[in-house]
Amino acid sequence: MEPLDKFKDTPSMVIEDAGAGLHWLPKDSYGDLGKWMNWQDVQGYIKTMNAVYAGGYGDWRLPTKEEALGLYHEEYDSIDFEEEPIHLHPVFVSKGSYNIWINESDDSGKALVLNFRDGSAEFSDKSESEFIAARLVRKASPTRP
Repeated sequence: MEPLDKFKDTPSMVIEDAGAGLHWLPKDSYGDLGKWMNWQDVQGYIKTMNAVYAGGYGDWRLPTKEEALGLYHEEYDSIDFEEEPIHLHPVFVSKGSYNIWINESDDSGKALVLNFRDGSAEFSDKSESEFIAARLVRKASPTRP
């Protein structure tokens, strides 16, 4: 599958990655709420999105490192909130964050953050929020409320 054909918008307002068997919300939490989120804020955001059955589903979560890296590709052309180029597929809503939380922690309790400007992933303190958002994912199974 070619990188630009990888993601498709769906009638339920979620982005499908059929090759990986995943659904993504089209906006990150910054694009949705207009604010940065630390790890604790993100946990509340996940609960809220599951409670309102975003896209018709109630099983949203943070991505694994592998899932998050599947969003990044140098051929993807979009812009972040600063109108700087990021490598995120253009089917996703633009002007979000260039950093997203990943559901992986190290021994010191820091969590992984993926940068869509350069594809790097680094551990960050969970109290950090500046320029970090959540981009939620779910397995593309028929789980509906």
